[in-house]
Amino acid sequence: MNSAIKLENDNIILRQPIKEDIAIRAKLGINKECVMMCGGNISNLGGFTMDDAIKWYEKIIQHPCKWVIEYNGTCIGVVGLRPYKEDNKARFSIEIYDYNVYGCGIGTNVTKMVLKHAFEVLEYHKVYLRVLDYNTRAIKCYEKCGFIKEGIDREGALINGTYCSDIYMGIIKSDYISLVK
Repeated sequence: MNSAIKLENDNIILRQPIKEDIAIRAKLGINKECVMMCGGNISNLGGFTMDDAIKWYEKIIQHPCKWVIEYNGTCIGVVGLRPYKEDNKARFSIEIYDYNVYGCGIGTNVTKMVLKHAFEVLEYHKVYLRVLDYNTRAIKCYEKCGFIKEGIDREGALINGTYCSDIYMGIIKSDYISLVK
């Protein structure tokens, strides 16, 4: 069950989903760029139905630590931490569905909010992620937030018939503390 607590920063709120998000998510539909940057297949994209939005909502409710990203009062995406308690770390993920807000620094602000929570409240030792090598905007965001490239899975992902590489990035608590001083 979702136990993410509400986080706020200026005009961004990270919160648990509410029923009203279902209609907003259905209206946002499928963002082709978001699908590509998350490694999805864009060759067979269909519509995004109300049933799809309900499943999206139910999936977030079941996730242990996932937030809806609310920007200027409306849902624009999701961000989450997948905990690995035995190693005291979590895997970070983010999806922003509204292409109108790309390039506005929202991803960077959301990432910083989640890192603050991960290290200062949940007291994780490490937060890590996987990002496709062609997702340069995300890589720049993660580097700005203190993530360091730790490795590459060369041509480890088959996306739309092409082999692509994943970059593994991570940030440990001591690096985070040095950044926020």
